[in-house]
Amino acid sequence: MEIKNPEKKKKSFKFKMLSAFSILIIIILVLIVVSWILNGIGITTDHYDGEDNLSTVKIAAAGIVDLFWVPIQGFIQKSDIVIFILSLGAFINVVLVSKSLIGSAQIITKKLKGKEIWAIPFVMIFFSILGSTEGFAEESLGFYMIMIPLMIAAGFDSFTGLMMVLLGAGVGVMGSTVNPFVITVAVDSITGAGFDLSAGDGLVWRLVAWLVLTTAVITFVMIYAARVKKNSSISITFATAEADKNFFLQSVNEVVIMDGRKKATLVIFALTLVIMIIYLIGWDSILGGKNFENAGIWMNTHVPWLTAFIPGFGAGGLGDVAAFFLTSAVILGFINFRKESEFISNYLYGAADILSVCLVIATAAGIGVILEKTFMQDLIVTGLTKVITGFNTLALMIILYLLFIPLSFLIPSTSGFATAIFPILGPVVMTMPDSAVTGSGSITAFAFASGLINMVTPTSGVVMGALAISKVSYDKLLKGIWPLLLILIGLSVVLIVTGSLIGGTIF
Repeated sequence: MEIKNPEKKKKSFKFKMLSAFSILIIIILVLIVVSWILNGIGITTDHYDGEDNLSTVKIAAAGIVDLFWVPIQGFIQKSDIVIFILSLGAFINVVLVSKSLIGSAQIITKKLKGKEIWAIPFVMIFFSILGSTEGFAEESLGFYMIMIPLMIAAGFDSFTGLMMVLLGAGVGVMGSTVNPFVITVAVDSITGAGFDLSAGDGLVWRLVAWLVLTTAVITFVMIYAARVKKNSSISITFATAEADKNFFLQSVNEVVIMDGRKKATLVIFALTLVIMIIYLIGWDSILGGKNFENAGIWMNTHVPWLTAFIPGFGAGGLGDVAAFFLTSAVILGFINFRKESEFISNYLYGAADILSVCLVIATAAGIGVILEKTFMQDLIVTGLTKVITGFNTLALMIILYLLFIPLSFLIPSTSGFATAIFPILGPVVMTMPDSAVTGSGSITAFAFASGLINMVTPTSGVVMGALAISKVSYDKLLKGIWPLLLILIGLSVVLIVTGSLIGGTIF
């Protein structure tokens, strides 16, 4: 008789990462508890109202029900983004059902056979330029369904496609040159306090920084992609590889013939994205004047049969772009579907599938609401100005950068951060002996820190939205890019130190 080993098998415990929604709710709950503590011990802070009047206020205590109130306020504040995302999801699904993206991915991978990896730098440089010049963030959500199928079909993985868009646009924001949501808002906040500073100050060094940081990120992604292609088992998403193929490619073995309908669908898809990008760029703020705004008014007045209400290029927002996606989706409906009911069902399915992304974005915005309503945001800003006094230029830049990192986690909106911080921080840095360096240098440090955190923070609706679309969990994102984050922190410090030592009008 065979005697079996009576030793019992050990049960392995696997930690399951919470959903993005749960993580954000927990963060809000922690902030509510913190507000109780600060209110209970009577902490006060300086507060600027909408008229820039300074007063002293006591930290307010939030309530338990506020835990569920602030996400609703987040929905209201981010309604344009929510509408944009819903329209985008519906539009993307209409395109996916046509299989035109799958067919184009097959053609591209066939033409790039053996050279697919060189698509990565070209695509990431494109996203980085957009991030650096116009704060490309929410708009990037439309590109994951292009890059991920392309990368999977090329023999890489979904995580490669995710990094191409998220890190490409993210490092562009980190290396902001003329990004109005980072540079312009910060400069305006400082000059509004009566100090002389322009967006051109420090531009040369910001261009150098953009090149260095973008090169580092592209190199990291290319090395990862090459390793995955050589050995798929090291992929961050290896466990879900087959499911990813079935979802993003729908049928890996199916050869899609690009007929006239699919080609027309692809053209309309590409044209819609191009129009979106061009439309959202603030041309008047870049070129000066109001030519584009006036052109929109002229169009509304003289060509009302085309549009009587939509603002001109650069003058509208994401809500207006949502109408573009709806228009294109209807056109694609006539091209690809025989019945109205078939189009409507696919359109609504796409919107429903991405509704979870909208919930995450709204909840992330709720964090900003709780900080604002309890005055904890003012407390953070006031505390920052007290910490940085008394340091020399070099030490000040490093300290600001290190302080901006955790603050960016709490206030993920770059424009919201700049509006809250720089009206108070500006007088501190601009009254130092080397104000030409400390003024522009503090903005550069802010861009580095905010851009870094916004590539990974769970309080960012863009990050969580990207993960939801890509079907990648948050713990996998951290596992995949934590070495890069350390590299970027090191490079940021080196660039800040070097720029501070060079000084003059360069930094």
